[in-house]
Amino acid sequence: MSEASATRTVTVINSQGLHARAAVLLAELVRRFQAKVELIAKDRRRVAPTDVLQTLSLGAVQGEELLLVATGDDAQAALDAVADLFARKFDEDSETQKQEP
Repeated sequence: MSEASATRTVTVINSQGLHARAAVLLAELVRRFQAKVELIAKDRRRVAPTDVLQTLSLGAVQGEELLLVATGDDAQAALDAVADLFARKFDEDSETQKQEP
């Protein structure tokens, strides 16, 4: 019996790219799932998003597309959650509002 797998393309839309805070949020989110998730950059480098330093090594900037690949029973749910995090710009808009006087 083969494991479920899923792929999805996401775009980095937050202005600071995939920086440290975003990478930490991504790692925390992916660790909640059983599925093995990988991020693949345009130069075909594959990293585990659970490893913050590997994720940062991609140097993904605003506008860059990344391929997500997940395998495991909850692969689709994992990719849905990660895609939502990217779409929400890693909640940076709400963080900016909290910091404004």
